[in-house]
Amino acid sequence: MKKIMLMGLFATMITATVPDKELPIGFTPEEWENRHLISQMGGRQTDPPMTPIRNIAEFERMEGVVIRYPFGISTAVISEMAEEWIVYCLVSAGSQGSASNSMNNGGVNMDNVVFIIGPTDSYWTRDYGPWWVVDGNDEIAVVDHTYNRPRPNDNQAPQKMADHLNTDYYDSDLITAGGNFMNNGLNIGASTTLSYDENPGLDEQGVADLYEDYYGINPYFAIEDPTGTYIEHIDTWAKFLSPTKVLVRSVPESHSQFDEIEATVDYFETHNNSFDEPWEIFRAYTPQNQPYTNSLILNNKVLVPIVSNQWDDDAIAVYEEALPGYEVLGFTGSWESTDALHCRVKGIPDLGMIQFFHNPIDDQDLPANFYTVNVTIVQLSGFDLIPEELYMGWKNDSMDEYEEIQLTQFEDSQNYSADIPSQAVDTEVKYYIHAADESGRMDNFPIAGYLQFDALGGIPSEQGDVNLDGSIDVLDIVTIVGHILGTQIIEGYGLILADVNEDGVINVLDVIAIINIITAG
Repeated sequence: MKKIMLMGLFATMITATVPDKELPIGFTPEEWENRHLISQMGGRQTDPPMTPIRNIAEFERMEGVVIRYPFGISTAVISEMAEEWIVYCLVSAGSQGSASNSMNNGGVNMDNVVFIIGPTDSYWTRDYGPWWVVDGNDEIAVVDHTYNRPRPNDNQAPQKMADHLNTDYYDSDLITAGGNFMNNGLNIGASTTLSYDENPGLDEQGVADLYEDYYGINPYFAIEDPTGTYIEHIDTWAKFLSPTKVLVRSVPESHSQFDEIEATVDYFETHNNSFDEPWEIFRAYTPQNQPYTNSLILNNKVLVPIVSNQWDDDAIAVYEEALPGYEVLGFTGSWESTDALHCRVKGIPDLGMIQFFHNPIDDQDLPANFYTVNVTIVQLSGFDLIPEELYMGWKNDSMDEYEEIQLTQFEDSQNYSADIPSQAVDTEVKYYIHAADESGRMDNFPIAGYLQFDALGGIPSEQGDVNLDGSIDVLDIVTIVGHILGTQIIEGYGLILADVNEDGVINVLDVIAIINIITAG
């Protein structure tokens, strides 16, 4: 449902109090005195989207980003983003020429720049920019919130984006900022308890209900801010990296925030992910309050704010470990512990994206005949998936190339599976899932790199225990003979155990070797 609400009189009233210089991420003294006017920027609440609703995560497929001019980021960052993706730039009519010149001088690919004309108050597009959901019709829509600053021009930006992209627009009237919200793409959302304080007309359940009704968030994690700063935004100390991974900053024990930050880690350790499994938690070391968690994941790249000190490389390495195969890039800038790259850029999703829903395989305690990869694939383009382009690629640490295995569809559902063959003990396995549709879209899960697990072993089976029953006996001989004759093909880990003499061939010599094991035993 489209809804356009003009606030001209109120906007004129409040912008008259805004100074000419660039506004801070926090309140100016005048804004603090006028903070009661924030609620007056709301009052636009619409009915919620059709259920089921899914809030799109930052690490999903993006068409591009939205920024604002005058910029809050360097043209080096803009150039990196515009190399492959669209940069939507909010700019006043009188400043478009200056914005264009600045980008040109910075080497930005202008073919990938789109100007959206209209006034803004500040460059914190993360905080006031659009939030995105997939509704019950499998369509992407904007669900807006009321910006927690008395800045009416900024507050209108989500509707401008919805109009420009011709998407449905909804408004929740929730007072908040995008820097204080993150979600894992599978209906878990998190913020600090600031969200309770900013919505005095609602109790805690009322806030949680708005998140669920308009954004599909359930459960909602409301966590005490550990930093004690004025901003109280979750992106200053944590970040969802995937549906199952979360990054939390760390500090030395001597740091004044140590106990509080570790309490946030305890929170995630006592609250499971969407698959009712423990979170995989990564830590970025920030002894001097470096803004390493305030990064931007943009498709196959991770843009990390760095500050030219000895811990920058360690922060980059943490992202590389957590997101193997992604290109991790560091950028210097006018960063603060409470305000960095993530605060100043907002992702715009691919409106026709291919969605993947998959619970990654964990390290396996025991050898198995195979490892099943289950995935749900839903395309939003309106075009059919291409059957021959639905496959899983996998390899172990002894393979040079990925082997592709076709996904098997469960009847007429959107559910698919493929089996990775069993592996020897202590084998590292990497895999990804691939899909394409007739719109021309082609995508992987994860977007870059791979998922991985280790076949750890538990109690290793012995050479000759072909049927993996824990004993070497005549049944193993029968199994090998059946394999040689082609009547009972051995697969997976059993193939390794059947090659008793380790000559690379399963034949009568292996039968003799098993007989010798039995008689010797």
